[in-house]
Amino acid sequence: MPTTLTDWLALDPPRRAHHLALARAAAGRSGHGDWISVATDITHGGGALAGIPFSVKDNIDVEGCPTTAGSRLLRATPAEVDAGLVDAIRHAGAVVLGKTNLHELAFGITSNNAAFGPVRNPADPTKSAGGSSGGSAASVALGVVPFALGTDTGGSVTIPAAYCGIVGFRPTTGRYPGDGVVNLSGTRDTIGIHAHTPEDVRIIDELITGEPAAPPVSLAGLRIGIPRNRFDDLSPDIAVVLADFVSTVERSGAHLVDLDLTELDALSHSGNTLVFHEAPRLLTPRIDHPIDEWHHHIASPDVRALIEQMATPLPVGAYRSARADRWTLRRHYADLFQRVDVVLAPTSPVPPPLLGADDLTSLNGRLVATFPTVTRNVTPGTVAGIPMISLPVGKTPDGLPVGACLETRVHADATLLQIAAALAV
Repeated sequence: MPTTLTDWLALDPPRRAHHLALARAAAGRSGHGDWISVATDITHGGGALAGIPFSVKDNIDVEGCPTTAGSRLLRATPAEVDAGLVDAIRHAGAVVLGKTNLHELAFGITSNNAAFGPVRNPADPTKSAGGSSGGSAASVALGVVPFALGTDTGGSVTIPAAYCGIVGFRPTTGRYPGDGVVNLSGTRDTIGIHAHTPEDVRIIDELITGEPAAPPVSLAGLRIGIPRNRFDDLSPDIAVVLADFVSTVERSGAHLVDLDLTELDALSHSGNTLVFHEAPRLLTPRIDHPIDEWHHHIASPDVRALIEQMATPLPVGAYRSARADRWTLRRHYADLFQRVDVVLAPTSPVPPPLLGADDLTSLNGRLVATFPTVTRNVTPGTVAGIPMISLPVGKTPDGLPVGACLETRVHADATLLQIAAALAV
């Protein structure tokens, strides 16, 4: 079966139909917990992507399918219409193969979902596929679909991409239509894309936005910022892979710029406050229960604890302060990108955690909190809303994928995709 979107595009219609049937069969027998449901055969006919399958994270509406967000909390009424982004891709002829599993309510980073079962890492079924878009990434990594839609609040596209050995693209917040999504934060959320190559992402991005490809990028003289604080306290296996990748990049002619982003990264502490204020207001229209009863309908213990916290409203002053910090963070990033073209760092400082390690994981001989550790390097960019892409750059000695994350200035998405293509290994 063809793997990349480029491979699918090279097929004539009969061969696409043949491989679409094979993809449906593969989805039906998948044992990694990546699927919540296999979708209906709704299609809008011809177009550039006619007959090519893709998957959709189950917090994005697909006509005729319930949108569960991986939880029994939401009402199970089938969606009447597609989310705007799904509709755009279907009108290019692509076929939704199914809805994919996720961390319950998209409120976590492991996709260890107690309501529908865990999403297992294709490289090692005892490990997490990352989250919250774990099923989206796994469905691509397994070769069932050439691309998938996930969502990203605080690393939910880039982290699963790194852990599953694929590409994960988080666009500038607001670049893609955001309707028809079970959102946690109007400030931070965006739909993102999982695929095998930056070129595959670029094809989908151009289809969605109508923005043509940026000119190809030469690595010679490209200013790549290396934030040393984001390279501190890494798992040794991650450190070795990233060091090799950075050396390769430098030999390719790029100009490495040493950075310390400690002060910038500290401003991202506002991210949780933004989510905790906005999530109850965004979730309420899809839930039939009062907020002080929501936790009774949550299966995953880590998510239940968060929902219990949300039942107590945050002071408005704390939310105002968090928004102010976010604007300061964006200004710091804008200043940074006067000095460098792109920032490069490990997507995650640790390899995929064991399934069940939702609260604590191991790093350099000590137990550390899983969520803030895994998301440490990607959180600032998600709060600022800048475009980010995770690239597979190697594997640990145990065969677990390792990702490197690239960031650039707001609205420079097309250029970022060309930089990613130049750096892809």
